[in-house]
Amino acid sequence: MYIDDVISFNNIEVDIDKIEKRRITGYIRLDDFSYKLIFTYAEDIDVDRNIAGLILTMPAINYTYFSRKFTLNFPVTERDIKLVKDFMLINAHEVFINKIINRRYDYIKPEFIPSESDINRENADGITELVCPEIVEEGKSWDVHKDKVAIMSSGGKESLLAFGVFNEINKPENNYAFYFEESGSHWLTAKTAYDYYRNNYNNVMKVWSNTDRFYHEALKHLKIIKQEMIDIRSDDYPIQVFIFPLYIFLLLPMIKKYGIGNIIMGDEFDDPRGMEDYKGLKYYYGIFDQTYDFNHMLSIYFRDKGINSSVYSIVYPVTGYVEEKILMTRYRNLFLQQRSCHSCHEKNGVIYPCGKCSKCLGILLFIESAGGHPQDIMYSDADVRLLGRRLSKSRIRLDPDEREYAESKLGFTGSGNPEINHAAGMHIMPYEKNVLSAVPENFRASIRKILSEYTIGIYELKDDKWQEVQK
Repeated sequence: MYIDDVISFNNIEVDIDKIEKRRITGYIRLDDFSYKLIFTYAEDIDVDRNIAGLILTMPAINYTYFSRKFTLNFPVTERDIKLVKDFMLINAHEVFINKIINRRYDYIKPEFIPSESDINRENADGITELVCPEIVEEGKSWDVHKDKVAIMSSGGKESLLAFGVFNEINKPENNYAFYFEESGSHWLTAKTAYDYYRNNYNNVMKVWSNTDRFYHEALKHLKIIKQEMIDIRSDDYPIQVFIFPLYIFLLLPMIKKYGIGNIIMGDEFDDPRGMEDYKGLKYYYGIFDQTYDFNHMLSIYFRDKGINSSVYSIVYPVTGYVEEKILMTRYRNLFLQQRSCHSCHEKNGVIYPCGKCSKCLGILLFIESAGGHPQDIMYSDADVRLLGRRLSKSRIRLDPDEREYAESKLGFTGSGNPEINHAAGMHIMPYEKNVLSAVPENFRASIRKILSEYTIGIYELKDDKWQEVQK
């Protein structure tokens, strides 16, 4: 069977090393290869072995598809086991379909590309057995407050906009920004916004980690990967798709410390019409941890675990075009801190986007089409001038209607198709009856009021078309 051929490890083990006032360390062991993970907080934390072990577990899930066993050598509850099993299965489908079959780059050795007969549920599910030697009962519930909010912050438009909105509609002392600093160059993307927050706001939290180095080293032990491709810079990862679960679990000590009842993700609108199954196999196009399903799954898990914090996004009903429009005009001080780029670089103390990667092209398109000036956030005149040409050659990942709408406003396409106008509106998603119903009631009306000032209406899917409705 195909899955037997791609297995690289007999066992992946997660072990806790130390839990200190501001630091958690542990080991991920992939057979004979062992890597020490380090998580350093900027303030004191109170973490038990259960939460510390789960934090260490999240990065390792990215590679469980390639192992016969996954062993958690720390106390876990039955609820933890269910979540990890669910994550492992979803990750297996994402790796098999999105990274191996529908790969964007040639990271996979040709001999490990599955044949048509290999594409079945057995190979998609994988064969990994979860082993948990120490099963315990859930601990005491945490006291959280429904008006306290933690925004998962990155320096991108979604988190900047969410931060601006909550500072407008909520008491500032109830808003927290949480940053994750990796040991590599990815931190340059977030550093401009982080420095600005530290100078202008309270409740700014950060944790440092060497997780990105673990990801890089783990790839060297996967036999399906072309080793010469590992160090080539691109806008996609060879294997890992479970990125945000780690960030959320790292936030848990701060949730406990400050009693935060809301975890705000940056999931913007994704057209469900483009999220079809692959030959009967469910998958999420590599963005499971940026979906309602992920947020809902974690919200239920936290409730059952006694944490009672809700995970959701406030920008999921609107497109990137609308987000940039609001950010530029309503929260300009935050817009100026935006750096949305896969390859930021620093010059004379200022961080610049590259202007060429798929992330940059999307941002340039949205800012330009919304009437803004990309030069305000350090894009060059050449980046603006060459946008149309670069877009025509790019593999930019946007919903087709969203891209066509923005490009038509700039004259890059001549579309007069009214069916794409929904890209400038708010959307009622298939899992809800009314717009923004995934947002708690105490914030919903205020957020809707702000979004409605910058959108042209409310749209709902009917007969596979987005149609304007009155709700």
